[in-house]
Amino acid sequence: MARSRVFYVALLAVATALIVPGSASGQSNDVIDAILGEDVAVAQSAAYLAMTSAGLVADDATPADALRAAREQGWIGDRGDRDPVTFGEYAHLMMRAHGVSGGLMYLIFPGPRYAAREFVYRGWSPERRSPGDSMSGELMVRVTGNMLEMVGGER
Repeated sequence: MARSRVFYVALLAVATALIVPGSASGQSNDVIDAILGEDVAVAQSAAYLAMTSAGLVADDATPADALRAAREQGWIGDRGDRDPVTFGEYAHLMMRAHGVSGGLMYLIFPGPRYAAREFVYRGWSPERRSPGDSMSGELMVRVTGNMLEMVGGER
């Protein structure tokens, strides 16, 4: 019961962060629905969640636009739109997009390995995951919601 409540709160937080009040566009909802349906999270979905939640691309941007913006920043490398993204890669992308500093090891070796450890340590991931683990779109949305909820003014 409490676990499903946390999921819905996280989903609501992500949806609220991605939709500008007063925007009548349903594109964002359609994109979130598509991401939630992914069995394995892909690069353009990861970039979309990270870049829109950080306000680095407009809410009405497409996932391809967000991936292009992440590539321009040098945050995601030369990934294909539908290439799978690991938990560590997504954690690293989120930390960079939101400007969140990590622990000592992340400061020394910023990358997917220590970003993933930071996400687990801070409780942003609802389960213990390794940096190389694949993740579903649903888990990616939950992790995003948890991070946005807990970071607040921390940065």
